[in-house]
Amino acid sequence: MVTLLSAAIFTFAHFPGLTNPYIINDDVRQQIYWMQAWLDPQLFQNDLLTDYARHYVPWGVKGIYWLASFVVGPIYFSKVLPGLLFVALSLCLYRIGAALKDRALGWTTVGVFWLMPFFLADLSGGLARGFAAPLLAFFWLGWLEGRPGVMGLGLILQALCIPYIFPVAAGAATLAWAAARLGRRGKPPPFPAKTVHWLLLALGAGSVLFFNISLTTAGFGPLVSGAEMAGRPEFMSQGRYPIIPVPSIFRELILPWERIPPFPEGGIMVGSLVLVCLLLVVGYGARRVDWAGLKPRLQSAAYLGLASLLLYLLARLLLLRLFIPDRYLLYTLNLFYGVGLAVCLRAAVQGRQWPRWLAPLILVLVVALSGLRLRGVELYDYSPYRPLFTALAQTPKDALLAGHPNLMDNIPTFARRRAFATFELAHPWSKGYWEKLRPRLEELFTAYYAADPEVVRDFCRKHRISFLVVDDRHFTPDFLQGGRFYVPDLAPLTTDRGRVMAEKIRGPFFAPFAEQIQGLTQGRRQFALLSREHFPGQEIDAHLRLVDMRPREQQPTQPVK
Repeated sequence: MVTLLSAAIFTFAHFPGLTNPYIINDDVRQQIYWMQAWLDPQLFQNDLLTDYARHYVPWGVKGIYWLASFVVGPIYFSKVLPGLLFVALSLCLYRIGAALKDRALGWTTVGVFWLMPFFLADLSGGLARGFAAPLLAFFWLGWLEGRPGVMGLGLILQALCIPYIFPVAAGAATLAWAAARLGRRGKPPPFPAKTVHWLLLALGAGSVLFFNISLTTAGFGPLVSGAEMAGRPEFMSQGRYPIIPVPSIFRELILPWERIPPFPEGGIMVGSLVLVCLLLVVGYGARRVDWAGLKPRLQSAAYLGLASLLLYLLARLLLLRLFIPDRYLLYTLNLFYGVGLAVCLRAAVQGRQWPRWLAPLILVLVVALSGLRLRGVELYDYSPYRPLFTALAQTPKDALLAGHPNLMDNIPTFARRRAFATFELAHPWSKGYWEKLRPRLEELFTAYYAADPEVVRDFCRKHRISFLVVDDRHFTPDFLQGGRFYVPDLAPLTTDRGRVMAEKIRGPFFAPFAEQIQGLTQGRRQFALLSREHFPGQEIDAHLRLVDMRPREQQPTQPVK
């Protein structure tokens, strides 16, 4: 029943993506697009961005997609895999609740999980991060049920699919083993207990270490250090991803509560009302929980929490050497909040005589509300660009395209052509890679916003750009001034659109390139690429134009249609 209901909820919630090829999770354009080359080896050859993406995705995730590619294309599988993970996580949580107390708690835990959008938000796209919560829950379940084989399998899968979760689980088991050996209260964990268990731990640790080293040996790493990020705007609030200053641990603890009540869906008033009611019920239930009876079964949770906290603190100290600090807390906290809320809600209603029809009614309501709340979570609609993708599909497979990086994000995924630079794969934290990509971005913006047509032509000749994609909305004063905008029409976020599957971007780009663009365009409204005399091209729609920049002898006698 848990499997069927979870599958039904996911299918309803992500039905738009399952039925529309242009509705996907935005990060698919970063980590999955290149896998289409398994079906057509002529795609993405000699491409810096693709070479980096191949090394960036963990081996286990690549292996799963490669096996699936014999049956279904990688882009569509990125829509199916989240459903499989959603069902797997629901089953793990049901059994965790049952292992902690009984089947009623199992159902309560699943109901809470269904209603929490941050779980599906992480699963969406079928990316590496989508394996974090399911594999952490799988490991925890094995611990609770005393099954060392499940724990060992969970550890190996973590090492292969989501390397930064492996230290959390492995650290928790090792801490519990060490505490038992030192004579502390509590029984030793089921794993590690044998020599083969230690060999599995060593194998997992070696896999994680080798994966991290492989990025550097390929010329894309290492990750930058805290000292190297200091004073660099690409790592701050207006940059590619805000890493510094590192948020306080109190913010990390409170952050999930922004998504537990329906603040995004109902606004501040409805969200606050639900939060107050929820806290009252949870507080009442917490007083009725038999914590003494649960204590032996919560030992595993205590060690998972301790390992997460220690790794979080260490990651803050060695900033980015162990990846982003909040990754070590985020998934553990989400699991604990979900299970903790379920424990308190179950205690709040137990011991009373309720009508027999009430439980089925509540189940129906929870399923219905879950489907509505999860509708379209972390899905984005790129259908408005369909005419562009159709036109680009007629270009040679080895064509290299350039344009604004926010727009070019979509080209490798939907048009299956190489892009000179994209936002999604602009990763300043990968030191070796960034040394290659940053000059690309600087030269791209110099050409894209140039007043002199020769600057554009020189740029295309130097980098062998086949086609330019020009969107005149990138040249408007509002966009150049900066801010947050909806895609594709670049309407400001202040426009009230309700809950739509529209991607949001920062214009004109992230720092420090926004300052470069504003410096290039300050005080003028004439741009070479807007001149149809100098750069005639195929009109895709009222704003988009495809300009053929190949040498004349390589251009067809008829324009690309």
